[in-house]
Amino acid sequence: MKKILLKLSGESLGANGVDAKILRRTVREISEAAKFGSLAIVVGGGNIWRFRDKKNLEIGRVESDFLGMTATVFNAVVLKNALAATGIRAKVFSAVKIADELGEKYSVASARKFLARKGVAILAGGTGRSGVTTDTAAALRAAELDCELVVKATNVDGIFDRDPRKSRSAKLLPEINFAEVLRKKLGVMDSEAFEILAKKEIPIRIFNFAKTGLLKKAVAGENVGSLVN
Repeated sequence: MKKILLKLSGESLGANGVDAKILRRTVREISEAAKFGSLAIVVGGGNIWRFRDKKNLEIGRVESDFLGMTATVFNAVVLKNALAATGIRAKVFSAVKIADELGEKYSVASARKFLARKGVAILAGGTGRSGVTTDTAAALRAAELDCELVVKATNVDGIFDRDPRKSRSAKLLPEINFAEVLRKKLGVMDSEAFEILAKKEIPIRIFNFAKTGLLKKAVAGENVGSLVN
């Protein structure tokens, strides 16, 4: 693979805020994966702020969503600096306005240029719009940047025919097509994200990020987790 988009959750940096040990592990995994080509990363902000977890604070949806986007910027800057400390060229591109010291405003042209030089582009701020998930942001950025594969880091082994946390008889689906995922409502990504990737014919690899080395295998094209094709 030459150009890959990695979708990370905010929890890949820590369960509640940023945890140094978890961050170091994530950086090691990314460092290995970056050897296989240009890597773009869309990172969530759920370790800091997520609308559905903060409803009791009575903050309006639009403002809450922008706080979530700001949380992704926070995570992106932390991740960039952690990668830079290991010698990896990384840069933050944000869909929402940020200080010049933290990164630059996202544009397709500038992100493509950075990826062409084998840098790790960390894409923050979601899409810059309220009501849109970071899954959809990941799908949109993958399409805009002509990525050949999306790899989504999760906390399960892949896509199952039913929720493995609720059913012991759940079966892993090593390969499935976009139409089946939507028809069976398997809920790996939101439907808007799937529709974008299906239209652009960009495959998605879903894998368990908790298992060391699987990210490297996923970007190398090995059969880990589940492939949506």
